Order: sequence, then structure tokens, then C-alpha cells
Amino acid sequence: MLTLAKLRVSRGNKPYSLPLKVKVCGRSGVTSYQVDGGEKKEYRVLGVADRTLAMKAILYDMTKENMVEEGNSVILMNYIYKTEPESIILTKNSKVMKTSNIDVGEELLDRGRFIANPPPAETITINKVKSSPVKTLVSIQGRVVSEEMTRTVKVKGNDVQVKSVTIKDETDSVKVSLWRHLSDSAGVGKFLSFTDLVVTSYNDEVSVSSTSKTTIKEKEQPTTVVRGSIIAFEPNDVSLDLLVSVGEDFPTYTVSAEILVKLFGCTLENLTETLQSKLPLPCMMQVKNTTIEEITH
Repeated sequence: MLTLAKLRVSRGNKPYSLPLKVKVCGRSGVTSYQVDGGEKKEYRVLGVADRTLAMKAILYDMTKENMVEEGNSVILMNYIYKTEPESIILTKNSKVMKTSNIDVGEELLDRGRFIANPPPAETITINKVKSSPVKTLVSIQGRVVSEEMTRTVKVKGNDVQVKSVTIKDETDSVKVSLWRHLSDSAGVGKFLSFTDLVVTSYNDEVSVSSTSKTTIKEKEQPTTVVRGSIIAFEPNDVSLDLLVSVGEDFPTYTVSAEILVKLFGCTLENLTETLQSKLPLPCMMQVKNTTIEEITH
């Protein structure tokens, strides 16, 4: 019987009728895609192993997914082995048959699980994204500061929706292109984490784009440290809006009047007069969302 090790040294890129006995170590979630003509289809990535090694398999015939539950031992026939990237392709012509258990060992079992569900790309700051090579996978988080209208573009003759949003963190901002079902996943003001975006470049502008692995989750924004100078303010009932000069940016933050009274050692009645006399005021602020939680100077 053929093994994965013997399969690897074969010529590849052709159908195989010889039976291949493997254990399903793990499987990914279902991924949707669109073929020429607009038909929507689905696939799963599997991590399979035998006693020789672990390998990636892709199931394109979803009628067989009950046969490839995690932990099942199966015999594969009429599959295609691809060398680049290395994978076993299971189509409607492939046979997947249950068989006796195969013990693959814990190390290969873990490797198979990793193949099916690799961890997301490392989360990095946006300024590091700007210096990352094109096609690098990255994860980022930040606040949506602007969004464009969703538009429809042609991809391989099919209509596909895409929307661009701008994400900003404490280091920089970057445009993110959200494709297909992700095009309605982001709104201005939300603090979001994005996994597995691919770095792209067009006309010397670095941006990132969603992939089939991208996930988007709304998160509570962490507190960040902002160093700048207060240059103007607008009093409200119990707070003040501060215009702050931070490099070439001029964000506006809200601060409780009580925080400034404590900072200056003044009274609430003469707070605005005291603040105005100190402008521009260099300071360091602990900011969450657009609210100053602590301020020193």
C-alpha cells in the first residue's frame, strides 16, 4: 500500500488509484469560493497523516465530509497529488472509505492538526506592516477611521464585492480591502482585529487585503499612551474637548473637568482660564477610544 512518504517522492500532479491509508488529524472550517461562471462552491482543508509523515489534503466534494471527521482512519483512492503547493486533492471522482484504525503517533497527529488549522499570522503594528514584504501574511488591530462605498468589480469574469476601509492604530494607518462576504464587516468607529491579511503595494502605496483565512472581530480598544501638546479646547457641561497636536496629526479627545482640576490644583470655576493660560501644554495622556483617562505634564 502506498504511504505518504512514497507519495512525496513520486512525480505528482496526476490521479492516483493506489490506495492510501491515512488518519484525519484535523480539519478546517468550510471555505467558500466562486468558480468561472459565478457558481459558488465550498472546500475544507484536512491534515492527514500515516506512520511516515503528515500532509495537507483539500476536500472539494462536500458530500464526503462525514467520512473525514477528525480522528477517522480512511483509505483514499482516485485522488490527485500536487507538488506545488504540496497537497492531496479530493474531488467528486475520489473515493474515501473507512478502514481500521492507524496509529500515527502524537507528533505526527499534532503536525496534522497544525496543517488543518495553522495559527493566524502574528499581530503587528501598522508601521511594521508598511515595511513588510509584499505577499506577507499579517494580523493587525485598530480603529476604523474611514470607509469607502462598497463597489462591484470583475474577478475572472464574475462580479465580486469589495470595500476599502482605513484602519488606524497608535503608530500609523493603512487601507484594508475587504472582499466578498467581508465587505460589510467594518464600520467607522469600531475597534477591530483582523487576522491573515496579505500585504500588497500599488503605486508605491502599501495596503493590505483580506484572504480566505481572514477573520474580523470587534474588540474593546486598549488604553494607549499619547504624547502631544494641547493647543485648544471647548468646554462642555462636565468635560472638555481638547485639540491635541501629535506630530502632524490633530486628534480631539474628551477629558473630564475633574481630571484637569486635579492636574492644575485649581477650582472648577477658574479651570478654563487656567488651561488657556498654559497653552500650548505639552502632556502625556492615557487614552481609551477618544476619552482621556489620565493626564500628566
